Amino acid sequence: MCDADAQLPANFLRKTVPLFQKQAIGAVQVRKAISNANTNFLTRCQQMEMCCDSFLQTHRIAIGGMSELRGNGMLVRRELLEKCQGWNENTVTDDLDLCFKLYLAGAEIEFVTVPLIQEEGVTTWEKLWNQRCRWAEGGYQRYLDYFPQILTLGWAKEIDLLLFFLLQFLLPIGLIPDLLWTIFYSHHPVLFPLQTLLSIILTIAFIAGLYQFQSLRGWSLLWSTIQGSLYMVHWIPVMIVTTLKMCVQTERSRWVKTEHRGEIKNS
Repeated sequence: MCDADAQLPANFLRKTVPLFQKQAIGAVQVRKAISNANTNFLTRCQQMEMCCDSFLQTHRIAIGGMSELRGNGMLVRRELLEKCQGWNENTVTDDLDLCFKLYLAGAEIEFVTVPLIQEEGVTTWEKLWNQRCRWAEGGYQRYLDYFPQILTLGWAKEIDLLLFFLLQFLLPIGLIPDLLWTIFYSHHPVLFPLQTLLSIILTIAFIAGLYQFQSLRGWSLLWSTIQGSLYMVHWIPVMIVTTLKMCVQTERSRWVKTEHRGEIKNS
């Protein structure tokens, strides 16, 4: 599956299809890069984020955890897709939803760093906000839709899911109350251990991802890691607003297309 803005290398299928010779592999996700990374600060940071995500994906698999489909640049066995009753039309992130379906069906998802697929990054804060709120809601909803079935995936994947849920979803929601508690009651931050864990994971992932996939070294590597880490703070208000929205809305949100300009630039 590829989006309309995807740019694929000529050897894309030759590099990915043979991976399905392993019967356990139900889907393959390739590494993504931003084709217009040099446009502005946002697109540069999205490219850094892709490098960080690629490092995390490969290492989640290495420790027996879960990998995830990213929509663009993914291949899925047709018989498995039929077994899972196709795409879920009642979600705003059908790729994330399908991840849980495939794992519950007993399949594994492979993540490869070569080849890569390029896509167009959003260029304004408004578009980034809308896109990330959609991603957050879809990621949230799948936990609600497939609980408690996901507790049957085995201890390694269950621990992976728990950490992912705590660090990406619950931690951002609790940061503001935790800060107020600390200020008004002169108490140590309750969430400090989780904050520290997340900071360490993201810092390592940014440094290693940028080192491996963008070949950054020295000061350039350090400066890019700092920028990328600051950029990731946008997930805090995204998660808070999305959580509040899901608590009060009576119907699920509808999928809204992310607009692209269709320009082809080299990253």
